[in-house]
Amino acid sequence: MSRFLVILLASGLYAGTASAAEPQPSSPPPPPRTSEPSKAKPAEPKLSAEDREVVENLELLESMDTAEDLDLLLELSKEEEN
Repeated sequence: MSRFLVILLASGLYAGTASAAEPQPSSPPPPPRTSEPSKAKPAEPKLSAEDREVVENLELLESMDTAEDLDLLLELSKEEEN
C-alpha cells in the first residue's frame, strides 16, 4: 500500500512541475474595435520594496515546500527498499 502512495505522490509532483514548466500561451488577439472609444485603463500599481520582498519570500517558501516533499518521497522509497 505504501508503494502505491509513493507512486501516487511522485506522479502528482511530476505533473505539477511539468505543467509549471510549460510555456504560457501568447496573449489573445486584441478584440475588434468598436465605434466607441474605450476608456483608458488605470495604471497597475507598482510593487513597493517591501511588497517585492514579501513576494520573493513567498516564492522561496513554496520552493522549500516542494523540496521537502521530494525529501519525504526519497525517505519513503528508502524505507520501502529495506
